[in-house]
Amino acid sequence: DDRLSAMALALGKNFRDSKKEKVKKEVVTAIYSYAVNTLCSLSEAILHVRYGNMEKEDEQVKQYVEEDRKLIAPVIKKYIDYKKERRYIDYDDMLSVVATQLERDEALRDAVTKRYRHVLVDEMQDTNPLQYKLLKSFVKGSHLFCVGDDAQSIYAFRGADFRTIHSFTEIIPHSEKLKLLLNYRSTQEILDLSNWALGQSPLRYDKKLEAHRGKGEMPSLIHVEDDWEEADLITDGILDHVAEGGRYADTMVLGRSVWSLSKVEGACLSKKIPYVKYGGTSLMQSAHVRDVASAMRIVANSYDEIAWIRFLQLWDGIGEIKASRIISRVITLATFAEMIASLQQFDGMEINAAIPATLAAVREYNDRPAQAMEAAVKAMQPMLEKKYREEWTSRASDFEVLREVARSSGSITEFITEYVLDPKAETTFKIGAKETEDAVVLSTIHSAKGLEAEIVHILNINPASYPSSRTILQGEDAIEEERRCLYVALTRAKNSLKLYRNIRSLHTQYTDANQHEQLYFLNNLPSQLVRIVINGQEKRDLPTPFKPTQGQADFPDFDFG
Repeated sequence: DDRLSAMALALGKNFRDSKKEKVKKEVVTAIYSYAVNTLCSLSEAILHVRYGNMEKEDEQVKQYVEEDRKLIAPVIKKYIDYKKERRYIDYDDMLSVVATQLERDEALRDAVTKRYRHVLVDEMQDTNPLQYKLLKSFVKGSHLFCVGDDAQSIYAFRGADFRTIHSFTEIIPHSEKLKLLLNYRSTQEILDLSNWALGQSPLRYDKKLEAHRGKGEMPSLIHVEDDWEEADLITDGILDHVAEGGRYADTMVLGRSVWSLSKVEGACLSKKIPYVKYGGTSLMQSAHVRDVASAMRIVANSYDEIAWIRFLQLWDGIGEIKASRIISRVITLATFAEMIASLQQFDGMEINAAIPATLAAVREYNDRPAQAMEAAVKAMQPMLEKKYREEWTSRASDFEVLREVARSSGSITEFITEYVLDPKAETTFKIGAKETEDAVVLSTIHSAKGLEAEIVHILNINPASYPSSRTILQGEDAIEEERRCLYVALTRAKNSLKLYRNIRSLHTQYTDANQHEQLYFLNNLPSQLVRIVINGQEKRDLPTPFKPTQGQADFPDFDFG
C-alpha cells in the first residue's frame, strides 16, 4: 500500500510514542484517516484509535494523548508535505479536497451540483462527517434521495455518524421521511424479538417491523456451561441439519469479534465442517499459528526449508542471510539429533539457546500433537509476546482451540499434513472466498450486515458482552451502537434464530453498583418472545435474577457459654 509506505518514510525507523513503545505505520495512518474522515482534532483521533478502551476523562489518559499528539503531529505534517511536494493524493484526499473546494467556491459548487437533478445515496447510516460535508453541497441544487436504516448504524469506529440518518429531517430543510416497515426476510417471531430489543433504547426509532412471510419458529435462548459446549451444540446441530437434507450454507454463526468465533471454528475443523469466515483471518492462516506450526513442521520434516526460514527469522538477530547460512548447514546432517546438536554448537555464529530447545521440546511429543503444540507455545512465548505485544493475550487463546483440534490426530506429521499443508485447508476453510458454494458462514456482526441465512446462531449474549466493558467506558452513544449491533445480528435470520449465553448469567447479582447487569440488553426479556432452554430442557420462564438486600448480613447469635 503506497499510503503506508509514505507514512513509514515520515515515521522513520525508530519512532517511539510517549511510553517509549514503537508505533506502527498502520496506527499513525489510522489516526490520520480518522481525523480527516470525522473532521475532528488530532487529539480526539488519538484518543479514539489508541485509547478507545480506557476512561476518556482519566487524567493519565489525557496526559498520554497530549504527549502522543506532540510526537505524532510532526510525523503527519511530514506525510502531508510529502504528498504535496510530489502531487500525490490518497483516498481520504479524494473526498476531502473535493468537499472543501465545493464548500468554499460557490461558482464551482453551482457548476458541479446543477449537473445532477437527483442524487441517490444508499446506506446513508454509514456516512461519516467528511462524506456528509461533500453531500451538503448538493442540498440546494439537487434533490437528495437517501436510503438507510438508523437501527443499522454500527460503524462509528470507522467514523460513521448515526445522526445523519436518525435526525435527517431535522438536518435537511423541507425533507420528508418514508418508512419501509414490511420485512420480506424474517418470520414474525424473529421480528417480534428484534422489535423488542430495539424498543428498549432510550432513542426513539419509531419503527416496528412486520413480516410479509407471516409466523414461524420461536427464537431460542439457550444456556450453556462454557464456550466449548456452545461450539459443540452449534456444530452438532449443523451436522444434524445436513444429515436431514439441509445445506451447510443454510447456517450462519455470528460473534462480536473474530476471537469469539474461535471455538466454533475449532469445532468445525475437528468435525470437518466446511466454512467461510468474514471479519478476520482464518485460524489456520493466522500469523501466530503459522509461527508455532513452523516448529512443528520442522519436527515433522527436518528438510522443510520453508518451515526453517520462517522459524529461524522469528528470533532476534536472524535475518534472511543468517537463516540461509544456518539452513545450508543443518539440512546436510543425517539425523534430527545431529541438527539440534549443530544448533547448540554452531561455529562462527551465536544462536539463541531457545531455538534448539524449542525444537527438542516439540520432538518429545512426536505422537502427541496437542502436547507438542503446548510445548512449542511455552518455549516460544517470550518471543511471541514481544512480537505481538498487546495482541498476544487474544492470539494465545487460539492455541487452546487448536490443541482440541490436534487431539484428533495421531502424530505431529498427521496434524501438519491435514490441517496446515493440506490444500483443502487452504480452500474449504479459506476466508470469505467462494471456493466452495456449500459452507457455513462464520462472521463478526459488523461483517454480516447485508447477509442472511436460514439458521442464525448468535454467540455469547451475556452480561458484560452486551454491552461490553469497553463500550460502557465510551458512554451512551457507544452503548446504543452496540444495541444496534445486536439488532443487526437478530435480523439476519430468516427461519431459525438461536441465542446462546452462559448459564451463570441466570445467577448474576443485580446491584446498583454493577453496571454490566444494570445495562444488559436482555434485562426484562418477556418469556413469550423466546423458547428458553436450560440444561437441555425447555422452561416456561427465566428464573428471577438474584438481587441482594442492602446492608450487612445478620449473623446468628453465638453461644460463648
